[in-house]
Amino acid sequence: IVGAQMTAQKQGDQNQIGWRSYLKIGAGSLIAAVYIGTGDISVATSMGARFGFQLWWTYFVLAVAAFAIVDMAVRYFLATGKTPMSIFKDVHPVFSLYLFLTIVVCTIFGAYSQWNACAMALTGFFPGLPLELGGAAMAFLAFFFLLAGSYSGMEKLFLMMLIFFIVCFFGSALILSPDMGEALRGLVPRAPGKGWASLFQSNAGSMINAWLILIYPYTMMERGMFSGELKGKLSILKQSRVDYGWGILAAAVVAFPIMAAAAEVVGPFGILPRSYMDLSVLLEPLAGPACALLFLLGLWAAAFTSGVGWWVGGSYALLDVFNLPIRLNSKPMRVSLFLFLIPSIGLLFLRINPVYQILVFAAFLSIVFPVIGLVLVYRVTRPDMGRFRWSTSSWRGFVIIAIDIFAVLVCLYVGWARIGAFLGIE
Repeated sequence: IVGAQMTAQKQGDQNQIGWRSYLKIGAGSLIAAVYIGTGDISVATSMGARFGFQLWWTYFVLAVAAFAIVDMAVRYFLATGKTPMSIFKDVHPVFSLYLFLTIVVCTIFGAYSQWNACAMALTGFFPGLPLELGGAAMAFLAFFFLLAGSYSGMEKLFLMMLIFFIVCFFGSALILSPDMGEALRGLVPRAPGKGWASLFQSNAGSMINAWLILIYPYTMMERGMFSGELKGKLSILKQSRVDYGWGILAAAVVAFPIMAAAAEVVGPFGILPRSYMDLSVLLEPLAGPACALLFLLGLWAAAFTSGVGWWVGGSYALLDVFNLPIRLNSKPMRVSLFLFLIPSIGLLFLRINPVYQILVFAAFLSIVFPVIGLVLVYRVTRPDMGRFRWSTSSWRGFVIIAIDIFAVLVCLYVGWARIGAFLGIE
């Protein structure tokens, strides 16, 4: 870890960070693809089917909280030069044990759900393809791609896939000719009716991705984005905010075509799609095979990149727990990816009921959400954060404090809601 940090510092000091760096699309595409997985698509489908565009505003509000959580992790890294997991190691060893269990369980189940979604999308093109074989094929494809160990290659793949599934989802929605006026009205915060609060909670759990929000500092280490000088640190922070800011916002943008599609199918059929696959089936008789085809292609691409993101994020964190080199091309990374590959495929063939997966996530993430939020705020208020700690000397400092507190409150809210759902408490 120390060697990797020193290398990153030397490389960062040599980099000239100017206005042209803002035109580069880096790890933001990876962040976007990680956020836009089956969870995000499922929530957008339910929101669109029940309330049209009336809950679109929740994505933008929650994007602020997601941005603040990532920003606190990045500020910690730039201020201390330590890895994200050190935030929790320094507080108490028990957090390391709990986070280790969370990493392993959530990465396996998170990736499994994405490979399963890939397989379901493929059945739209190859009806006779068993889900187990389709999901396993996607898992092996991701594994062999990551074995190449090229971080820059992974960024390029994520950018291309992100563009691809955005085009597919919007193409599918445009065929349906959604009401743009109603969509714009969906940006105004409101409570549209009974059941909206539970959808808001689900959306918060998807947008405030309590585990993968720590992935960005790892990408900074891969790219050598570190500096020993304060001026360099501040320049890197400005560039990074633009990068992960648009990556998080992309999840809100992609929600539009999915909500539009779900809203359109309810009218003529009177059926509320229970999942993204229900939605894909209803699109064909309503708007033709091209509409359904584009939606399935978008679903496949989003699920594939999210599955890769789960593996990469989980492996980075696992290496961090054991103080191993944080590099995609390292041997420990390859071993970690293999250890996640085996159970992910095993779950496909065991045909685990998705209900059990939801219960497992609820049990772990109900505690992870508030822990991550509270620990991050604790760290950014410490004296060793220097210029990156909370400050009331300017209006920018007050804004940062406000959104950090808002993010923690959302984390506490999501954690409480998940505990309540797990225990069956209304």
